[in-house]
Amino acid sequence: MAPPLDRRHFLKGAAALGAAPLIGGLQACGGSDAAPASGNLDESAGFDYPLALPLPFAHGVASGDPLRDRVIIWTRITETTPSADEIAVRWEVSETPDFARVLRSGTQRTNAARDWTVKVDVTQLAPASSYYYRFHAFGRTSITGRTRTAPDTAVDSLRIAVLSCSSYWSSWWSGLGHLADRNDLDLVIHCGDYIYDFVDQDEEVRARKDAKDTALPDYRDWLNIDELRRRYALWRSDPNNLRAHQQHPWFIVWDNHDLDEDYGNELATPFDGQQSTTTLAQTTQVFWEWTPSRPVKAGGSGEFILVDDGSYPAPEDSQLVWRRLPYGPLLDVFGVDTQIGLPGHGLTMDASHLPSGNSLMGRTQFEWLTQSMRASAEGGVTWRLVNNQTWLAPADVPDLVEGLPPLPKIGISRWTDYPEERAALLQNLRGDNGAGSRVRNNIVVSGDAHGNLASDLIESTALLSAYISGLPVPNPRSGSTAANVLAGFGRATTGNLGPLNLRDASVGVEFAPTSMGRGGGDELLANALQLEPGSAATVAGTRLLELALISLNKNIQFIEWVDHGYGIVHLTADRAVFEYWWQDKLTPGSPDVLGRQMIAWAQTDSSGLVARFQDQIDDVAAHGLAVAPTSGTRVAEPAPLTQTLAPR
Repeated sequence: MAPPLDRRHFLKGAAALGAAPLIGGLQACGGSDAAPASGNLDESAGFDYPLALPLPFAHGVASGDPLRDRVIIWTRITETTPSADEIAVRWEVSETPDFARVLRSGTQRTNAARDWTVKVDVTQLAPASSYYYRFHAFGRTSITGRTRTAPDTAVDSLRIAVLSCSSYWSSWWSGLGHLADRNDLDLVIHCGDYIYDFVDQDEEVRARKDAKDTALPDYRDWLNIDELRRRYALWRSDPNNLRAHQQHPWFIVWDNHDLDEDYGNELATPFDGQQSTTTLAQTTQVFWEWTPSRPVKAGGSGEFILVDDGSYPAPEDSQLVWRRLPYGPLLDVFGVDTQIGLPGHGLTMDASHLPSGNSLMGRTQFEWLTQSMRASAEGGVTWRLVNNQTWLAPADVPDLVEGLPPLPKIGISRWTDYPEERAALLQNLRGDNGAGSRVRNNIVVSGDAHGNLASDLIESTALLSAYISGLPVPNPRSGSTAANVLAGFGRATTGNLGPLNLRDASVGVEFAPTSMGRGGGDELLANALQLEPGSAATVAGTRLLELALISLNKNIQFIEWVDHGYGIVHLTADRAVFEYWWQDKLTPGSPDVLGRQMIAWAQTDSSGLVARFQDQIDDVAAHGLAVAPTSGTRVAEPAPLTQTLAPR
């Protein structure tokens, strides 16, 4: 089956139509406690590599995949030229940013085989606690990072930031700066397209050193693994991105732009017609090198490789990314892969769990996800949150009636071509076909389409069905720019009639908080129609597109395809609140704007004037609640930034 049209082709076509224990184990790490006395750290005129801080810790620090008693911490040693075959790097963890008492420490050696990156699985930490960490090499010290472990007992709330599609060239990334300034986050989730392979011809907003030159490796697709690694370095040379990684632990999955093996650009380059030597295995290898992600065991069990001796946590199979983070009795977080199985990557997927044999996830991952989510619910965990690449709920041309031949689809999401597997996944959560009891309180967070979406999770695309929603109305709130008034469309009511649940077909909710820069409907309409980007005309055209999609797809409860930024998910035992935070991507230091606030309930309560049903996402106003930004009760002192961030 041919892959669906991507978002770009769809929109352009539409526009045309209108340590203590570790210290004793240092010998197992393969090194002494100290790095060589000096390295090649002189940034001479001939050294041209993306940096944000002085060598050797020029790309900052990061942490990720926290568990209740451990977390991954990361940095990279960058020299003008390598000074040795191996470099010993000292690391330290403390409860306070002044490191008055070092709790854990050790030394790890790095080398060219892992691109001089350092990843430590720091163990024996306390649950639900903030920690500070740093690294030492060549007599110099990195900036301090802050991280937080997962809880293992009940907490009053959990706060998670969600973002995707972070294109350096398309935006000034003000949103990442705002994320860095938040001191009450437990986790930052990235839904994929963590890096980008090529510059969007519609969105040449910025370039390193203002050099918009496609002869340079920082303004075109990569040709080899060295240029791919350099792309991660370019992303970490942005001050906002560097600070967001410094201040919070991350949970990251990849998507298509992260795994691009072939050379291709929208802008003409001197290398057009050449072939990239980059392989799929290299793209996944570099992902594990440059992200603070915890690898999983081979075989697809989703179980983590846990490293207790301070050595580098290398993946057994770099092409496996699906995994689970337990966050105590309130939440389980799952990361999935709906990209690597697409035909373009050349892998053979086991689709024996589907009659058609047409699988996006593959049987191993499908069974892992459904069984794990069911075990989570049966274990009494309140919420399940899935870090997913692309819109799962229907958002396309609907079918008229269930059972008739489907109408032609546009292909906004790759799930358009995999309706059988989507149905099988959601039916399993519903408990159909002997799967077991119904799994409640499921949240999917998604990216890829570069638009803001809130939706119920249903598998049927039929326009005429028992599932009913409220009437679509304009969003009363404005976006981050003067032109983006009445930003998007939502529903006037829940659509339910008193205690009568007309949306019972939903088995969960989907929250997609646009992109961190990569263009949405208005940019592409502007390009296709030769209009000024961000103009009132392009916004008005996008409003028509939004209205069509929410009118034709009853499961969509909110849609906006102009603004960019990130989202916040605030979880408690009785509700999940979803916030869309937007910034003008063309303006450095753009303020944070709350564009919409939605809610889902953990328990059904039909006794009130407006019933509260599980597995449905609504505007807060539909339940008589005022829009008020959420905040956390656990606030940790930010990690200090004692060095000046100067991208170069």
